[in-house]
Amino acid sequence: MRGKVSAVRIVRDWEREDGRHIEKVLLEKEGQGDGGDEPVRVTPIEDAALCETDEDLLGVESRSTINRLLRKYFEQEVLTPTEVMYNYKNLRKLMYHDTLLPSAVDRVATIHSRTTEGNHIEAASKLHRAIDTLAARARQVEKYDLPQFEDATIAEVRREIRQLRLAEDTDFLTMVALTRHLSSSRSWIGKLDFALKVKGDPKDNRARAMVDDVVADILGSPVALKDLLGPSRNFGEAVLLHIDLALGKARGNRGAAQDVLDLLNPLFAAGLMPKAQFVLFDYIARELKSPNSLSRSEEDANPLVEILDRLLNADGVVFGQPMVEALVERGARVRNVGGSRAFGEGVDEIATNLAPGWRRLAFLADVTKCERAGEIEGELAELTRKTVADMRGLRAFCGMQAKPREKMAMVTRMHENVSRSNFVEDLKHHLSERLDNGLADYLIREKVIERIDNPDLHLRQRAYMLVKFCSSGVLIEGKSATMARKRVVGYLRQPNFTDHLVDDLQDSGEKEGTLRDFYALLQRSGF
Repeated sequence: MRGKVSAVRIVRDWEREDGRHIEKVLLEKEGQGDGGDEPVRVTPIEDAALCETDEDLLGVESRSTINRLLRKYFEQEVLTPTEVMYNYKNLRKLMYHDTLLPSAVDRVATIHSRTTEGNHIEAASKLHRAIDTLAARARQVEKYDLPQFEDATIAEVRREIRQLRLAEDTDFLTMVALTRHLSSSRSWIGKLDFALKVKGDPKDNRARAMVDDVVADILGSPVALKDLLGPSRNFGEAVLLHIDLALGKARGNRGAAQDVLDLLNPLFAAGLMPKAQFVLFDYIARELKSPNSLSRSEEDANPLVEILDRLLNADGVVFGQPMVEALVERGARVRNVGGSRAFGEGVDEIATNLAPGWRRLAFLADVTKCERAGEIEGELAELTRKTVADMRGLRAFCGMQAKPREKMAMVTRMHENVSRSNFVEDLKHHLSERLDNGLADYLIREKVIERIDNPDLHLRQRAYMLVKFCSSGVLIEGKSATMARKRVVGYLRQPNFTDHLVDDLQDSGEKEGTLRDFYALLQRSGF
């Protein structure tokens, strides 16, 4: 009754033994109303995917743009771009909805003409032609009696459609049949639940791709996300829930559709729904760029630290440059700084919230790939040098709780990140040297090689373990790798090394096989 509803009627319905239904009205009351009188307008957007054909319109980036542009309309109708573009009834309704579609085309054409330095009228004409082509395809197949999804999977429906030998593409027709069923549901969760259950065989990549398209559109709606994950206490908690969902680790709040989340999580965790993940991370980046405060009061825990924990790993920032820029903008908002200083202050704020050192270095390496990185070259260099200033025992750089192998592997990964970054050459050389020296000092301090080369073990075991250590990926090609290789080479140069390697074996065939295996291992390890 608190919503903008014309009226509410609650009816009790029960079935008698003879099959007849009895209904009784329990409550009928006028609502606040006025919701239907509000005109649905285009949502302002600042960027749009470039598309010129009907196939471009069907792409995930284009649908994501359409979802943002016509968000109010889609939420009012409980529809997705996919349901509109493949279903002529839905598309016709949108085309005749006042001036909504022409306004949307005009807005996108303005963005296209600005980004491509082209002509606005020409850009609008291309969009209208693409829409007309898509409408003609949808209208042509509207008359087809396509198979129903009654206890059938997408693969089964596709097979039936293929047997009909119709002129239109089988996958297009399958999506038409799918959207006919989806459009009959007025619930976001109902649509999701249906889509995830009809995909059938997990190995059917085409079926999964179709479900991916449908899920991507549904999760592009903030209302659908709230229905799926439940209400949040504040904006920061909502962002964390969205990140967890994109990573396949979501646990919803009270009121969440946990059964649907249980179907989605494994698909996201395994990377089997790339389009839906793209849409989610794109939405998360836009959330971080928004002016909304992450928490309601200063006494609340800072959600930014938890957000960074989820969005940054050894490979860098999840979702790449769009997310890096979003985080920097969020950092500038935290400090309430704008203008020319915003980028530098934003980078400094995010770096301040990152520990241990490898996380700061991974973030700063990604920052170097931003267009504005050149504006803060000096500040960026100072921040980065501080990150590798303390390499004693790798505690500050890798964290106090990290295990020895984890420390070595992380330093090596960061060395690779630095080599791929856009740091200036002098700084890149300094960072590489600091990381290599830090790892070499760690090997000496912790006597890592001595522990592997245990004199109580047979020579063959020691040699095997050392060679495998050299090729394990935890050493930098520099001082640290040289130290380990030097020990192996010392063994290889021993007189009668091969005899000593197999002197505990009796069978000559076993000796020959062991030697072949060892030299194959040496070759694979670069010796």
